Amino acid sequence: MAVLTTLAAAVGGVLVTAPTAGAADGYCTTTTPVSRGAYGLLIPTTGSGSTSCIMSRGSTGDQVEALQFSLQICHGLDTGGTDGVYGAKTEAAVRSLQRANGLTADGIYGPNTRNVVQWRWFAYPNGAKCERL
Repeated sequence: MAVLTTLAAAVGGVLVTAPTAGAADGYCTTTTPVSRGAYGLLIPTTGSGSTSCIMSRGSTGDQVEALQFSLQICHGLDTGGTDGVYGAKTEAAVRSLQRANGLTADGIYGPNTRNVVQWRWFAYPNGAKCERL
């Protein structure tokens, strides 16, 4: 966590507080299916399935792609594509989302940011909607 705080300070020029260890169960390293009625989605999670996880610049994988997709489709934010790479544009999109929701705009996806993301939910055969968890 200290590394994330230091990195955020170096990049942003201002010391910001990253989520504490108690606020997150670890890094988002995979996706887990979540369903609600006829709708479902893949959500970023830790290896143990916790949705209380962190992603930041340099993270890669399906979990980043799921976030990028929702930021683009549900929030209209530019992440530079859905390539599964948490780069500068994804970080900037997360900062925009955080600012729009009154959160500290540190560009780090953590539990507080997860709570404001509108995720893209799908239903078979053709339904879809954007909604928070």
